[in-house]
Amino acid sequence: MSDWQDDDVVADQYEDAENLGARQVLHTRFSTSERSLHEWLFDQLDLPADASVLSLGAGPATFWATNADRVPDGWDVTVTDAFQGMVMDAMEALEEFPREFNFDVVDARDIPYPDDTFDAVTANHLLYHLDDADREQALAEIRRVLKPGGELHAATNGDDNLAELWAVAADYGDAPNELGFSLQNGGDQLREYFDSVECRRFDTELVVDSPEPLVAYVLSLPGFDPEIGPDVERDFRERFEDGELRVEKDVGVFVARLVD
Repeated sequence: MSDWQDDDVVADQYEDAENLGARQVLHTRFSTSERSLHEWLFDQLDLPADASVLSLGAGPATFWATNADRVPDGWDVTVTDAFQGMVMDAMEALEEFPREFNFDVVDARDIPYPDDTFDAVTANHLLYHLDDADREQALAEIRRVLKPGGELHAATNGDDNLAELWAVAADYGDAPNELGFSLQNGGDQLREYFDSVECRRFDTELVVDSPEPLVAYVLSLPGFDPEIGPDVERDFRERFEDGELRVEKDVGVFVARLVD
């Protein structure tokens, strides 16, 4: 098991939104897409007007905060995370919006809801944090709580995501190994549980105009000592051309459906 799937490492990383927030800044500020990833992911949801939606591993609910004014009035949305701190952050992020959300602390491996409860489950950038056995358990649970005809939306990264960033970071710490659930291998795993699986890719890249956000991203990761900051910044600066560094993005979403 990779350190990136170790329960203690994950708990330290996602106890609250601080580390995740440092990484989201890079994507938010420097994406070349006219629409954010969160907006694009919401575009992929094609659900009934009265859909019941379970959001697993929602973190600080950036996805739902970004799209709160687009959520149909008839949707019943339950925002969850495995960590209480993240759920508290999600509640704070969504309290300003007039519509109501439900909140709960939920481990994707043991979902505390009855069979056939939800029209859709979102599990964005969640499944690659689980080792193989835990991911199988989570997928079985997701299938169980979905209604006939229900669908899972599972965003994840591809093998080449942020390649230019990892080329620098790998010299200073433990870069992640091949993801256990990626755009390349996730489809075959989902087909063990779902009747149809479609992979949709988000077309974007990052154009970064200063090294500081890249350094902040690296230092937010597990196992990277803050003292390496000046050296990491130097290495990134050496890769800039004409005042910018282009960073490849390889990200998308699987839409997996059950037969109605």
